[in-house]
Amino acid sequence: MSHNYSESTDDVSRTAPDRVDHYVLGGDAVGVAVARGLRKAGHTVAVVGDTVGAADLPVVEAAPTDTAALRAAGLADAVTVIVATRSDGRNLLLAQLVRARFDGLRVVVLANADDQVDLFTDAGHEPICVTSAIADAVADRV
Repeated sequence: MSHNYSESTDDVSRTAPDRVDHYVLGGDAVGVAVARGLRKAGHTVAVVGDTVGAADLPVVEAAPTDTAALRAAGLADAVTVIVATRSDGRNLLLAQLVRARFDGLRVVVLANADDQVDLFTDAGHEPICVTSAIADAVADRV
């Protein structure tokens, strides 16, 4: 199976493994941080995005809505897709697209606003509220 990964000549770790178990859709700061956390925990992960600022991660340089690119990158064989863009509307759209085109994947969706969590749950996705997670993390540190 071929992968459409971007590779850095000076960082071998950017080369994609043969199998990626977790794909993060969204290459901004939160998506990259999620991918790094998964990788640190020992998971194989790749980030999908039009532009991704992470030289240390495997990257699929494609629009997260491009199902042909997602399929070519091996998303159909993944275990989990984490949808992590800055827009709750886009996150819901991407989660619905993944669920419709790639049967059987676990879809975790980041909700940037806590009032979106019920909507994501009602749509059949597994939401994580970014606002609550940050608030909890700050409270645990103080």
